Amino acid sequence: MNDFKQQISNAINERETGDTNKALEMFLQIDKTQLKSEQLFDYLGELGLTYWHLKKYDEAKAVFKEMQKHAEEIGNRSYEALALRHLSRPEFNENNTDTAIKYAQQARQIALEEKRQDLAWFDHGVVTTLIFGKAPTEEIKRWFEIEAEDLYKTSRNTKDEIAKWVWTSGLLMDRARVFNNTTDLYLALMIAEQFNLARRKEQIEELIQKFKSK
Repeated sequence: MNDFKQQISNAINERETGDTNKALEMFLQIDKTQLKSEQLFDYLGELGLTYWHLKKYDEAKAVFKEMQKHAEEIGNRSYEALALRHLSRPEFNENNTDTAIKYAQQARQIALEEKRQDLAWFDHGVVTTLIFGKAPTEEIKRWFEIEAEDLYKTSRNTKDEIAKWVWTSGLLMDRARVFNNTTDLYLALMIAEQFNLARRKEQIEELIQKFKSK
């Protein structure tokens, strides 16, 4: 059991700080039929996210759908929230922003009710879909405040340093998109370089170049 936990952890670290394709290989080497329920959900979530980073959106969505189905079958609301949060991603809802926002808000509400410790990540999902749906700036700003407060609370309890700084840099990236400047992007880049967040660094540098080319 601990070996599977370590394998998943190693694959996550490889994805965030190293080679995403290698991380995918590491995930696919894990025999998911040998995982217990909690680890299966962690595995599916991280595998789907790895496909997402590689822009293999059909594969990612299929994994998150599998995750949602399994959560519903065993009646686990916390993991249902996790699946919905992933399925709210704009890449899976290009022609239906309302669905993306609905999934994100449902996920956040369930996460709140289930007292999940990673509530800030669900806040981020709501913010992302509101930006995607071109919601009023004041509404997005309100959710930035909610996300920042929840992120602070999470930071005091989580031992997952990678997740904490990935979420913080994600908040700064969203602020850059909404307020249309690079100020927060350079702060996010500092974080990404300090904690060797290779995937975040790539995303941030791409955004900076987009701003510079305008």
